[in-house]
Amino acid sequence: MKKVAVVTDSVTSLPQKVVDKYDIHIIPVRITVEGKVYRDTAEDLPPEAISRLQKVSHMDTTPWPPEFYFEVYKELSERANSVVHVVCFSQFTSTISLARAGAEMAQEAVSSFTVEVVDSETATMAQGFVALAAARAAADGKSVGEVIEAANEVKSRVNSIWMLDSLNYLARTGRINRLAAWASALLNVKPLVGLSQGKAHPLSLVRSSSQGIKGIIKIMRESVNVAEPLHVAVMEVEKPREAQELVNMIKEQFQPSEFYLVQFTPVMQIVAGSGILGVAFYCGE
Repeated sequence: MKKVAVVTDSVTSLPQKVVDKYDIHIIPVRITVEGKVYRDTAEDLPPEAISRLQKVSHMDTTPWPPEFYFEVYKELSERANSVVHVVCFSQFTSTISLARAGAEMAQEAVSSFTVEVVDSETATMAQGFVALAAARAAADGKSVGEVIEAANEVKSRVNSIWMLDSLNYLARTGRINRLAAWASALLNVKPLVGLSQGKAHPLSLVRSSSQGIKGIIKIMRESVNVAEPLHVAVMEVEKPREAQELVNMIKEQFQPSEFYLVQFTPVMQIVAGSGILGVAFYCGE
């Protein structure tokens, strides 16, 4: 039996090969539209459904109830002594409180079983890097405390930067009102937004994707410690040409030791919209 099983949410967009290699349990997040619940899977949300739901004026992004997490943890208790669940930024979602309620239920139901829910203080592949650090520690046979320590070390270092065609999609969730007000001040601009260590903050407004890419590289250049290994993930939705341009510039200028190119999951495409380019990165072993 494993010491620690690592769980995270589908919005991390972790590549399947990484999920399989480190035996990471992925929970598909959900959205509810007009009373119907959709799981963050290609089966529930094929391209035509994504396109249709991007146009709705309201959606419920409330996570699964505690009973759902309880069942996940209970199942994992059959093959691990402990669970570490790395969740999305707590100010974006109530996952952490609901998951912790499910954890209490699991610990009451299964003796000598521990569930620790960790706020990644970020999202998407930045959250994925936090979960991956936990999973690597777990694969090395580390204790639950050491697994959490590994996750927290990356959490303290990881950054993400996003260029969006619009913040109007995210504004439907009601969770980014300050950013939406900032970006709506001008027309025909693309907001560049940062998220790290529990803070989402406006960076700049750019007129073109080319300017946005240069802005991302500039911020990375100011943040990256060249003496340490660099871990990078480029994320995109309907921006393949721009993504490849960003990939080429990152590889040429920084020579990352670990690199991924991923796409947003269906739910993230619905919530955040189309035309998104982002990068998550941190320096360290």
